[in-house]
Amino acid sequence: MTLLGKIFTVLILIMSIVFMSFSVVVFATHKNWKMLVTNPTPTETYGLGLVHQLKRERETNLNLRRELEDLKTQNAIEKAARRHAIGALETKLTSVQQSLTEKEGQLRTLQATESESAAALKIAVDTAEKLRVAVDGLRTEVRATQEARDAKFAEVVRLTDQLQGAMGTQRILQERAQQMVTQISDMKRVIDAAGVDVNMDTNAVPPPLDGIVTAVGESNLIEVSLGSDDGLRVGHRIEVFRDNSYLGHAIVLKTDPDRSVAQMDDKTQRGLIKVRDRVATKINRTRTG
Repeated sequence: MTLLGKIFTVLILIMSIVFMSFSVVVFATHKNWKMLVTNPTPTETYGLGLVHQLKRERETNLNLRRELEDLKTQNAIEKAARRHAIGALETKLTSVQQSLTEKEGQLRTLQATESESAAALKIAVDTAEKLRVAVDGLRTEVRATQEARDAKFAEVVRLTDQLQGAMGTQRILQERAQQMVTQISDMKRVIDAAGVDVNMDTNAVPPPLDGIVTAVGESNLIEVSLGSDDGLRVGHRIEVFRDNSYLGHAIVLKTDPDRSVAQMDDKTQRGLIKVRDRVATKINRTRTG
């Protein structure tokens, strides 16, 4: 095939494509005018026909005309009702105006009476003000009298309380004095029976204590569980025993807060002192046998 033949072939192909495109466009834009006018049922392609749309619009127009006539009739009825209501209101207005005229006459009468009442009220107010001033003066006097009475009463109550307290204190002191006299008599009898010198140094008398031997050293030295915090002092005498056996006594040589060191008396020692032996500042002789 020559070059010219190839060119014509290509041109024929292009023209075929162009005419095919025109055919597609024409087909796409084609409308069925009959369906547009007379279609009784709407579809995706064609809506309701124009003839049917016109018929529906005419029916709608007819219905609207009927509604308009109904509204006109109802409007006429409402106008008649309003005219009737206006007539009733005018009648009521006339009655109210007559009543207002009567009330105005009553008001003028009341105003005249009010003037007389106002004059009487002014006189009453002036009289009440004078009475109020007099009452205020009396209240002030009564309040001052009550305050003075309350102050005197409070003073009487205070003095009465002081007197009662003093009398109570006196009774307590008298009872205490009697108890002390009795106690002193009892103490004097016990002191005389014990043969104790009342002038002796009380620091030399140890308090009633009870402990154990915690250590045993040389030269008859022992350590006990009683110290200065317990009231034990240097020079105090402590008794040593085991169960019901009396082992002798010792003299305190040194004290610490919670322990002390004492030396056994050779003359009274009756056996070997051991740890856990009992010590006491006073001993019940019935325990030692």
